[in-house]
Amino acid sequence: MPLSFLPRVVIALLTVAATPLHPTLVQPPIIAHARWQATAPLGHGADAVRRNVRAGDTLTFKSLQLVVLGTSRNATDGPLADSVRLALAQGSSRETRSMHEGGAFNWAGFHVAVVAVYGPGELGAGLVALEIATQSSLPPSVATSDSAGGASMRLRIPHTITHVTLHHTGDARPLQPTEDPAQRLRNLQAWGARERNWWDVPYHFLLDLEGDVYEGRDWHFMGETNTAYNPSGHFLISMIGNYDQQEPSSAQLAAIADLMAWAIRENGLTVDAIGGHYHYASTGCPGKYLRPYLEDGTIKRMVQERLTRR
Repeated sequence: MPLSFLPRVVIALLTVAATPLHPTLVQPPIIAHARWQATAPLGHGADAVRRNVRAGDTLTFKSLQLVVLGTSRNATDGPLADSVRLALAQGSSRETRSMHEGGAFNWAGFHVAVVAVYGPGELGAGLVALEIATQSSLPPSVATSDSAGGASMRLRIPHTITHVTLHHTGDARPLQPTEDPAQRLRNLQAWGARERNWWDVPYHFLLDLEGDVYEGRDWHFMGETNTAYNPSGHFLISMIGNYDQQEPSSAQLAAIADLMAWAIRENGLTVDAIGGHYHYASTGCPGKYLRPYLEDGTIKRMVQERLTRR
């Protein structure tokens, strides 16, 4: 029956019934990666896992089980831990290998790269950065390499968002109003590629003092950490600067809430998915002046308000 023959009240009820109770939130304004970058993101998409693990830890990927037995130090060139012993297992197959930092090898259809072995005095001391990928998912230049290589050979690892996690970049000094935030991002990108072999900045979105949001690495791929928690599944939001030394503004808190609300709606989550880096690792991140807004529920309340009213 044409709608014109229906009573107006029925049409009104049908219109209300057809309106989603929870309409899609619009993504907040984003400053695109291309507008601030010095170089484009690197890396290769792959079916893979990347983790920072300690001696005694087990890393399981598909049918492969890898145990870090221990690290050793270079006796001639200084006290850096530069080798690792790995125990590999798949079904009834077993093997133990010693690998130097920066080495890679293939085993039972998998490509294993020892990206870094962090020794005493280094950021992440005691951790071994490992990547494991199925050989079939890699470009030939990576799949056949006996070197872990640098940032250009790192793997973009797809993930499904389950957490929305707040960080700060933890710079040596606060971000100043007179500074260009984009330069801080370029510095972070360059440092990450040079010192950590990261294919892009470690976070998915970063905020400046005005609450402007900058696009970081593609959020469909796993971020990075200098700690031992697993960032797979985490939608990483980071405040540019050091929030052990500076306090967030109301504009920044509003921007955090806007971005978190969008991420939660986009990924079918609830405010229970919100946390800080300190919830998952031994760290003070996102800083003593930002943590209280997570701990007293302020950020969750702000996000819930946005989810409810739209």
